[in-house]
Amino acid sequence: MSDLDSLIQARILQADLKAVDERFAEIGISDMAGIIFLKGAIVALANVRDIERSLRPTYEDHPELAEIIRPVKKNLEFVYYLRNKFVGHIHRDLIDKALEWKPELRYLAPHLGDSKAVVLTNIFVLETAINTYVDKDQRHKVFESETDLAYPPDMARFLAFLEVSVRTSIDYLDSYCATISKRIAVPDPKEFDLELWLKAGKTKFGFLAKRP
Repeated sequence: MSDLDSLIQARILQADLKAVDERFAEIGISDMAGIIFLKGAIVALANVRDIERSLRPTYEDHPELAEIIRPVKKNLEFVYYLRNKFVGHIHRDLIDKALEWKPELRYLAPHLGDSKAVVLTNIFVLETAINTYVDKDQRHKVFESETDLAYPPDMARFLAFLEVSVRTSIDYLDSYCATISKRIAVPDPKEFDLELWLKAGKTKFGFLAKRP
């Protein structure tokens, strides 16, 4: 991945996370829009986890970047898990476990055409996914106890977890971009490079296969 590639990816993720941070600070998770922003936060943080791995060679010359992200690396692994089990797609066993954990879902089922019922359902399924992030001894890998998001202290704990993960990731990406920008040659806007546009006209698109 070139410096310009990584710069563009990092700035896209940073903008996503800034939008999420502003939304949570103003409104929180109270409606379906809040749920969508929450899922967006999980996707963006999982992508930070992925891009951080590819940026590690930079740490040799810039160890300060590693220090910025170090406190939330465990958080990013947790969010990566949530993306894969609940947000990116819903794991086939998750709903069954949610029905076991939250019998209320059986009573909500006839009302899922109502947005308030769907918000509550999303929260129930999310907390089920949170509670499955355990080790072989069934101890949670991040939190010290099971999570019940209807219990205010548990919701506050989860939101605090998200806040520190999001804001630390924003700082990390900003610092990385400031570092990498110094190595990128920016075309002079006064010198129009016609070759770039000629090359663009010859672009052939192919299916983006999954990388190993």
